[in-house]
Amino acid sequence: MNRQCPALKRDGDRCSGSVPEGKYHCWFHAPENSGKRRRAAVRGGRGNKSKVSKDLHKLLEDLTGRVVAGDLEPYPASVAGQLIGVRLRLLEYERRIKEQDELVGRLEALEEQITAEKNSEGRRSSWGA
Repeated sequence: MNRQCPALKRDGDRCSGSVPEGKYHCWFHAPENSGKRRRAAVRGGRGNKSKVSKDLHKLLEDLTGRVVAGDLEPYPASVAGQLIGVRLRLLEYERRIKEQDELVGRLEALEEQITAEKNSEGRRSSWGA
């Protein structure tokens, strides 16, 4: 039977993850997985996306206001709008990659846990218990 991870989360509560047989921490807190977690966090770029989104909103509002006021010709505004559309598609692409990477990490953790459970069951049955 798996036990609960002893690590503490950022908010101070105890981690609710289960620890595979023969391990001390869950996958997310195991020191041997720190490199994988770091790479996933770098690829995620969580902090940048909300700032980029806010900046794009401000830019669109500014462009719209300038076109409506007659301070900006429609053609340059149209090109700027197309470029903003390209950036939005890029953000969506990055979001999908991040989501895929997270799912792959979760799947790998589950596969490791299943393998560990199977190995522990095999050891128990070989002793005749």
